Amino acid sequence: SNVSDTFPPPCSLYHCLQPPLPHSLPALASLIAQTERSWPCHSVVQQCLARPFVPAYRAPERGDPQVVARRIAEGVSILADRLHRLPYAYPHWHPFDPAAYFDLYPEQVPALVRIDRLGATLDVTLYADLLSPAFRRAERFWATAFCPACFAAGQDDAFEQHFQQRTLPAMQRRLQEAREEIARVWEWLYQRGDIAFLAVSAALDERITHAHRLPEDDPSLIDLYYNLPTLTLSRSYDILEMIRTS
Repeated sequence: SNVSDTFPPPCSLYHCLQPPLPHSLPALASLIAQTERSWPCHSVVQQCLARPFVPAYRAPERGDPQVVARRIAEGVSILADRLHRLPYAYPHWHPFDPAAYFDLYPEQVPALVRIDRLGATLDVTLYADLLSPAFRRAERFWATAFCPACFAAGQDDAFEQHFQQRTLPAMQRRLQEAREEIARVWEWLYQRGDIAFLAVSAALDERITHAHRLPEDDPSLIDLYYNLPTLTLSRSYDILEMIRTS
């Protein structure tokens, strides 16, 4: 098997060329902390997730929080299981099709899947926070309302007042709703003892990835940030080992 035929190039052009996009709750929180440097802001939800997910990944937009969390958790569990079984399937694809393998529409792949290759190591990351309706609402509000209002606030006192009194509290409320929803999902998967999820959970790595955007002189914010939950999944694979055992 030709490795270059089976595996994608080292970096997805989408991820290389786009400005920072909030694919996860830690990413969103870090971009909110430096919104003035993120302008113009772009929404990954608007760009890639206009079409609903397939039913296996679809949770109610509203309703009983526990029911919503369970539905999200079921979708995350499917993604974690497929990530766990990836070494057995990957070498048989020429080339690998993440949309088909993870049961996503092609335009959703850049939002949820990141595949990087360095030498013989393949890193696959799944941004499963995007399965959370509350997170999608927060991300969309950040790009379409919070960022423009923050930019305008720096130009005019009236806009500044509106930003402080209306837009900022609305953003904080949506961020809190996303945090609570994702935390409920995490707790559901943990209590169920979902081995595949626990094996590929990348919560700490995802927080570390985006921590550089936080102001260094605000230890309380940094402490709050490092307690943010995330459903981000990631696993590294040895390409040659996968081919040998296929």
